[in-house]
Amino acid sequence: MIRTGEKRFLDFVKEHSIIIGILLLALILRCYGLFSIPYTHDELSGLLRTRFDSFGELIAKGVQVDGHPAFVQVFLYYWTKLFGTSEWIVKLPFILSGVGGVYFAYKIGKRWSNVTVGLIVAAILATSQYPLMYSQIARPYTSGFFFTLLFAYHWGEIVFFKNYARKHLIWFPIAAALCAYNHHFSMLTAGLIGLFGIAFTYKDFLWKYLLLCLAAVILYSPHFTILSAQLKMGGLSGWLGKPDPSFLLHYIEYIFQFSSALLVIYALIIIWTRISGKSVKRSSKAILFSGILFFSVYFTGYYYSICVAPVLQTSVLIFAYPFLLLFLFGWAKEQSKRMNLMLVLAIVLVNCFVLIFQRQHYTVLYKTPFKHLFTGIDMVYKTGPKPGFTLIFSDEPKTRFYVEKGELRIPEPHLFITVPEFTEKDLELLLEKESASQYFYLAATSSLPPTYRAIVLQKYPHIIWQKNYFSASTLLLEKGKPSEKPIADIAKNKNLFNGYNPGKWYNDAYHFEKDEEWGPGYSKSLEELVKRPSDLVDVVVTLKLSDLKQDPLLVLNVQSNDSIIHYLSSSVSQHTINLKDSTVTLVQSIKFIDLKYQKFENPFLNTYVWNRDKKPVKITSFKVIYRKDNPLTYGLYEPIVE
Repeated sequence: MIRTGEKRFLDFVKEHSIIIGILLLALILRCYGLFSIPYTHDELSGLLRTRFDSFGELIAKGVQVDGHPAFVQVFLYYWTKLFGTSEWIVKLPFILSGVGGVYFAYKIGKRWSNVTVGLIVAAILATSQYPLMYSQIARPYTSGFFFTLLFAYHWGEIVFFKNYARKHLIWFPIAAALCAYNHHFSMLTAGLIGLFGIAFTYKDFLWKYLLLCLAAVILYSPHFTILSAQLKMGGLSGWLGKPDPSFLLHYIEYIFQFSSALLVIYALIIIWTRISGKSVKRSSKAILFSGILFFSVYFTGYYYSICVAPVLQTSVLIFAYPFLLLFLFGWAKEQSKRMNLMLVLAIVLVNCFVLIFQRQHYTVLYKTPFKHLFTGIDMVYKTGPKPGFTLIFSDEPKTRFYVEKGELRIPEPHLFITVPEFTEKDLELLLEKESASQYFYLAATSSLPPTYRAIVLQKYPHIIWQKNYFSASTLLLEKGKPSEKPIADIAKNKNLFNGYNPGKWYNDAYHFEKDEEWGPGYSKSLEELVKRPSDLVDVVVTLKLSDLKQDPLLVLNVQSNDSIIHYLSSSVSQHTINLKDSTVTLVQSIKFIDLKYQKFENPFLNTYVWNRDKKPVKITSFKVIYRKDNPLTYGLYEPIVE
């Protein structure tokens, strides 16, 4: 006979088998390859700001200088002191908080609507890349995701269901304060929930409700001085641009993994569960509130970013994201257990397929740059040619973090560079100094201006291999035959250059006469030119000057009808002049993925030499080179097109 306790346990498992399965799957997906998940840029930044000897120094130098509240930084400070800085041990609490968020989303969906809604929302949160990825990153996003849902659950019990049990009254102010200590957007989300609660709370409990809100404010009050200091910093305008009206559409595509199949499945689920199933009492007010909450957070962030300072990113909307799902699916009727299982299976199977094979999550996230910039070079030392020089464009402290742990070896000789401090002219001088080297290793994050790579490729044009990672690439190069042929070369394809005058080409050069400002150029529709959004174009022009003081420009722009939507130029003064023959090579490059040109009508690429001094000058070489680049550059946030 089965004992009473065991029977109760088995009955519980049977009754809740679907949500237990969802939570186990959420944990498995987040823990897959747990010991192989590297730190991201933001994680390393946070860890480097825990290296202080006192709590006061941590607050002054590790928190106030950053734009985030103190909770995660303080947690990491003590957690790493206790358990060290191994990736898996640092990430584990955040992984568990992500699974905990899935559980509370289920509880909210079940309570505010019905069990079917809870299961659908939980299944999506368990298997979608958006919440899964942030669960694997030790930053304040998944912790805030958990705290916001924890707060919303206890708040909802009080506001919508008149459940004044002690646990709800205690957790209300604690969870609200944790949201505020965690991230400014989780504070915003909790604050808006609290404000809406004033309208929704039953009148006989309003004063007590306001006291609970006051208690949350009092719990947060020690952070007021830090908040004041951080507000003076402004937004993220140093690197984050203002959102445009297409942000929300892109966000919707992103949270549904850029998958048309998923959108169709979700639409069918919404329609099916509205017309089929059992009608049960739900809190329509709570479901409507969920939609109002998400869009309130979104529009607050959007207009603050437009009018004050940029702050809106996909990451900061994760705290309100579950409520968007509750709004979309919360109107469903309750289904039978068998139908619930079928709905959940449809969601998790398609979501996991897209996650693993289309979004390539376990490839892209698990090969972030700082740990992998030199993984390929070890094989070179063992089996291939030894590079003569290594040039590194990366955050040096973050890269050396792994060197200090003994997990990384940087080849010698090497040089870390930063831009704009290290100029294109500095690079040309370095390449001249290292000209005896047959091989060259370039390790760079995606923020390196593409002209730097183009300059290196002029000296080392043969690409032995290129390894691509999220936001970084490494290239082993050598002297020899170029790996990529120009799509236009004035010496060979003169007919491809507009404004070309055959009478001005002689002695292997195109001649600008005195007072002549414009010459040949190249134009191409981007619809015809671009094969993959991640590709780029290099333009390389060699000029022979008549006066070393003249300063013509190589211009590269993108035009839509009569408007210039992107303009780049390279001047002689930015480059080194060969004093032996008065020649100089100008280089300009454009990365299509940064242009967002698709939203413009009939965009064209134009490139030409502007002889602004109107002095005699010769074009001895004019090449346009199309290069296949890194499709994983923005692979965690954009569609991957190989």
